[in-house]
Amino acid sequence: MAKKNIKLNYALKSEADKTQPALLYVMFTLGGKRKKISLGYKVVPEYWDSENNCVLISSKQTQLQQREMKRINKFLKQFEHYVSTLIDADVLADYESKLIPSAVGTYGIVARLKEAIDKIKGKEIQEEKAHTFTPLEYFKKVVEEMPKKVIRRTSKIIEDRTVGHHKIVLKRFERFINYKHWVASSFSIFNKNFESEMEQWMLGVEEYSANTVAATFSVMKVWLKQAEEEGLITDKSFHSWKSKGADVQHIYLNDAELEAIYNLNFDEILKLHPNAKYEETRDIFIIASHIGIRYGDLSSLNKSNWDIENKTVEIHTHKTGATVLVPLTSTVIELYKKYNGKFPTPRDKSRFNEQLQKIGELAGIDQTIYIKKNVGGKVVIEEKKKYELISSHTARRSFATNLYLRCRNARLVMNFTGHTTEENFRKYICVEKSEYVEMAREFFN
Repeated sequence: MAKKNIKLNYALKSEADKTQPALLYVMFTLGGKRKKISLGYKVVPEYWDSENNCVLISSKQTQLQQREMKRINKFLKQFEHYVSTLIDADVLADYESKLIPSAVGTYGIVARLKEAIDKIKGKEIQEEKAHTFTPLEYFKKVVEEMPKKVIRRTSKIIEDRTVGHHKIVLKRFERFINYKHWVASSFSIFNKNFESEMEQWMLGVEEYSANTVAATFSVMKVWLKQAEEEGLITDKSFHSWKSKGADVQHIYLNDAELEAIYNLNFDEILKLHPNAKYEETRDIFIIASHIGIRYGDLSSLNKSNWDIENKTVEIHTHKTGATVLVPLTSTVIELYKKYNGKFPTPRDKSRFNEQLQKIGELAGIDQTIYIKKNVGGKVVIEEKKKYELISSHTARRSFATNLYLRCRNARLVMNFTGHTTEENFRKYICVEKSEYVEMAREFFN
C-alpha cells in the first residue's frame, strides 16, 4: 500500500488589528476531525503568503525582522520535510484510533507533530548558540573585516591607520571587561549604566584624557551600530554616548622658526647618526609647511602636477579626495630643484615626528609652552618645550596660520586647507589672543 501523507495547511490567528503580528497555526484533518496546533511564531498578516505557505521578506522590515522571517521560513521547510518523511497518515490514524483516550495525547499524531515542532526549534536554538558571538568576539570580527570594506561616503577602502585605531580601542575594551570581571557573553551589558562605568575606569583607573575617552566611545559606537543593524542589540543607550572631545591645544611655527629649521646644518648630527636622513625629513616638512598638505599626502608629491614656470602645484588629497591648486614659494622651488622633482619618501610617522622634534631642538625652538589637559578627570597644567610638540601635522597648521596672519582672509586660506566652515577653520589655526589684538589695533588706529 502506497504511503499517504497528511496535507497540512497554515493560517494566522484572526486579530482585529491586521498590522500587529498574529500567531501562526498548522491545521490538518484526521479521522474527520479538524486539528490545529500553534507553531509558536508570530507574523504580520501583510507578510504572510497563504498560497506558498511562507513569510515574505520586505525591504520595509528591519534587519532584525528579516532575520526572524527567514528563521520562520527555514522552520516551515524543516517541518514539512519531517511530516513528508516520517509520518504516514493512514498508519498513524489507524494506530491512533485503537489507542485508549488517555494515550492519544502521548502517542497520537498530534503529539508527534508537537514533538517535531519542539525538536526543530531545539535544534535551531543550538545552531544559534553555536553561531552566537560574545560582544568581544563580535567586535574582533568587525575589526578584522574592516580592511575589506569600502566607506560609502568616499568610496574608499578603510585606511590601515583607522584599522589600527580600532584595534587599540578593542584592546582597551577587553582590558575593561577583564577589570570588571564580566563574562560579557551577551550585548545586554550595553545598558544605560555602561557608559558611566567604562568612563570612570578610563579616567580614574587608566588616567586617560577626556579626549581619549570620547575617541574610545566614538569607535565603539561604530561597532554597536553595526550590531544593532544585525539585530544583536536593542538597547538604544549607546546612541547618546559622549563621542566628541574638547579642542586640543596645538602649536604652529612662525616664519622665523621655519627659516631657522631650513637653514640648519646637519654636519654634526650626521657624524653621530650617518644614516638617519635628518635632512630629508627637514626638507619634506618645510615643503609641507609651505603648501599645506597632510602627512598622508607626502607620498603623493612625486605624482602631483608641478608647474615650475607658473609656480603652482596641483595635488590630489587622499583624505577628502579633493584636488587643490597651491602657489609655490621660492623655498619650495629651491627644494624641487634640489631633488630634481623626485622627493624622498617619508619614513614611518613616529620616526618622522621623533626626528622633527630633534630638528626643532637643534633650531633653538625651545620656548616654554603651558598646556592645560584633562587627565584622569582632573585638569592639569603641563610644561613643555615647543620643540617637544612639533609633529608632522604642525606643518599644515603652520601653513594655514601663517597665510591667515598675512592675508586676514579665512575664505582664501580655506581654499587650500579644504575646511568647509569658518568655525572649524578658526579652531584649526593657531592664532593667539595677542595676535587678534594686533589685527584689531589696525582698525583702532
